[in-house]
Amino acid sequence: MVRFSQGAAVRVGDVATIAEGAAPRLGAASRDGRGETVYVMTQMLIGANARDVTRAVRLKMHDVRHVLPPDVQIDVVYDRSALVDATLRTVARSLAEGGLLVCLVLFLTLGSARAGVVVALTIPVAMLGATAAMTLLGVSGNLMSLGAVDFGLLVDGAVVLVEHVFHRASEDDETETPWADRVAQACSAVARPSFFGVFVILLVYVPVLSLTGVDGKLFRPMAITVVLALLVTLLFTLTFIPAAAAQFIRARDIPATSPRLVRWIERAHGFAIQRTVVRPVLVLGLSLAALGASIATLSRLGAELAPTLDEGALVIQTTRTADLGITGAIEQARRMELAVLAGTPEVADVVSRIGSPAIATDTMGLEQSDVFVALSPPERWRPGMTREKLLQQLMRRIEAATPHSEPAFTQPIQMRFNELLGGAPYDVVVSVLGQDLAALRTTVQHVRDTVAHIPGVADPRVLAEDEIPLLEVRPNSLAAGQRGMSAVDVLDVVGAMRLGLQVGVTYDGPREIPVTLRLGADPPHPHALAGALIPAPGALLVPLSEVATVRRQTAPAAMYRWNGERRMLLGFNVRGRELGDVVQEATARVAREVRLSEGSRLSWGGQYETLQDARRRLGFVIPAVLLLIGFVLFIHFGRPGPVLWVLAHVPFAAVGGVFALAARGMALSISAGIGFIALWGIAVMNGTVLVTEIDALERGGTDPSEATLAATRSRTRPVSMTALVAALGFLPMALAQGAGSEVQRPLATVVIGGLITSTTLTLLVLPTLRVAFTKLQARRRKTP
Repeated sequence: MVRFSQGAAVRVGDVATIAEGAAPRLGAASRDGRGETVYVMTQMLIGANARDVTRAVRLKMHDVRHVLPPDVQIDVVYDRSALVDATLRTVARSLAEGGLLVCLVLFLTLGSARAGVVVALTIPVAMLGATAAMTLLGVSGNLMSLGAVDFGLLVDGAVVLVEHVFHRASEDDETETPWADRVAQACSAVARPSFFGVFVILLVYVPVLSLTGVDGKLFRPMAITVVLALLVTLLFTLTFIPAAAAQFIRARDIPATSPRLVRWIERAHGFAIQRTVVRPVLVLGLSLAALGASIATLSRLGAELAPTLDEGALVIQTTRTADLGITGAIEQARRMELAVLAGTPEVADVVSRIGSPAIATDTMGLEQSDVFVALSPPERWRPGMTREKLLQQLMRRIEAATPHSEPAFTQPIQMRFNELLGGAPYDVVVSVLGQDLAALRTTVQHVRDTVAHIPGVADPRVLAEDEIPLLEVRPNSLAAGQRGMSAVDVLDVVGAMRLGLQVGVTYDGPREIPVTLRLGADPPHPHALAGALIPAPGALLVPLSEVATVRRQTAPAAMYRWNGERRMLLGFNVRGRELGDVVQEATARVAREVRLSEGSRLSWGGQYETLQDARRRLGFVIPAVLLLIGFVLFIHFGRPGPVLWVLAHVPFAAVGGVFALAARGMALSISAGIGFIALWGIAVMNGTVLVTEIDALERGGTDPSEATLAATRSRTRPVSMTALVAALGFLPMALAQGAGSEVQRPLATVVIGGLITSTTLTLLVLPTLRVAFTKLQARRRKTP
């Protein structure tokens, strides 16, 4: 009832038509060119585990299917856990293969099955301890957290201890000292350098732990896992390994002669050291030349935040004219889906999400679509078809089927990752900030035209570039007042004609249903809006033009702001080149060719901005950590000379890593940077073991030159073993091809390449230069 007067009731049905209606549609979905479908997307809560969530959703889907009508079918479009499981299989395979290689090397270099087993026990114990600590700390096991674990790195300390037991036993095989005491003496001799070596490896991971933001979310779990495993390893090495060596290894288990692999390494080293020690100037020159060449090569390497992970699916983002209606958007999506599927066995399924969902978690206009493309397994692809060729083919077909749709290709997780970094689903986002919207639009278009011709730039798009036509209704307060209306009354009437006004709510079970008042059966045509009759007090109908000014104008399809400034966005992806190279060239060309209007400025965001932030942070933290490592080594040695010899490993260890990246055509990424960090730890540990032995011999009265050569000969086996097990532990990661291997390969490549040069430095270059240095000092002391 809307009114009661003079005993008569006026009900809603007396003055209006009551019917079920629907709110204006803001989105739709279609599939495989067959028309509309219902699209459901689950959202994961912050901090939840993706694998657990997707598993729970799959279990619930069984219950949902049981209550659906027989003619309703539910198909999974995209399941994130498939990628998670695939990456975990890749990591597990790499770890298993690396572990087997490490065990094989242990048996071949120690020559004793018992000793090999004792050392190899470090691997399961370290992983069990690390995973237990990860569980307590809430660190999940995934590609990033397990991708840097190297079993060779974990057994290095145990290798040094057991090898020294073998070394001392071979020297004192006639002694009557009990075996347990001999083991204790041998382990005590190298326990201190082993402790400091592993402790230094722990310190080198501090820079990774200092990362914040998205880069920290990506790479801190990796460092946390390695640090936890190394802590367990350190405790295990200093307690269990000596006890196990005394209990399970017997004097007769030690081979009378070194294993064949060790003899070959020692002969090769003896042959090389005899020739390098007499040519110190040549060795120094070649070393400095290699260092200089690596610096030059490093400057030419591309840069990226992280290698692009092949997710096995595509997302095609399209943008059409902003005044597109829901019917036209659905039809264009249907044509595009048919074009993508036609004669393309690489594509298994195509689903388009148009506009915004019912719960607008992703606010998009009807002119925008996210097209999810499920790809077939690689074995079903046509011969010679690659991912790049497929993208080019799909681009041509989409442009032919739906011209001016501006398709941009990305991947599901990569799209969300880019949106998180730069506010747009592109690898690089350029923001033009200011107040003059027209000037900003002109500038961003100029920037787009400038970068579009740079090699490697793909899908350059200006977000919300279009303007849409609007009708502006501006009430005339005086004219409206003469007819008994206010400006608000006029606007309410216009709203009631176009969309309706909510006047109440009702409920259908738990669902809230709005009650909406609409004026007129159908909204007037926009061109006839000015002449539309609206109700006024006194049962009058007056044309809208008599109480308001109706004029046509245009407005931006969307407005972006950043810290109170207007913002126009340009986004583009990078394909075929490294991200850092493309952005550096783009920034230089834009600075040279684009003139900014007064009061406007440019900001480069996305992955490149995060990479730059990580570089700045690491550029401060890494030198600080190196100073801390130097301080720790000074505590160990007690004088600066040995510290400098050990720290010389850091730059020369990087030489091989840089050359290895260049040889494989890889960019310098955070993943590769973690490889350099792991490499420096191994190199410093090997240097500590060698220089400690030299220092001990010198303190015992041995001539410095003789001490250097003797220590190098005696330490050839443990140094080469630690380098070999570390390199082979990473070898499966360097050669992996499965899902997620893109992240592992740069890290493993750096470590393997760097261990070649760092081991050469430890066993050849530094001994040669130190012998020459000590001889030079001796001659100077003799000279009056």
